Amino acid sequence: RNRRLTADYETNTSSSEAFIQLAMIRLMVRRLVN
Repeated sequence: RNRRLTADYETNTSSSEAFIQLAMIRLMVRRLVN
């Protein structure tokens, strides 16, 4: 059970990191446009 929890946590952190990067890029693009 613990192994599955850690695996889920790892996937969640990696996906959240990608999401944060996407948000940062969006902000940068908005600043460039404006």
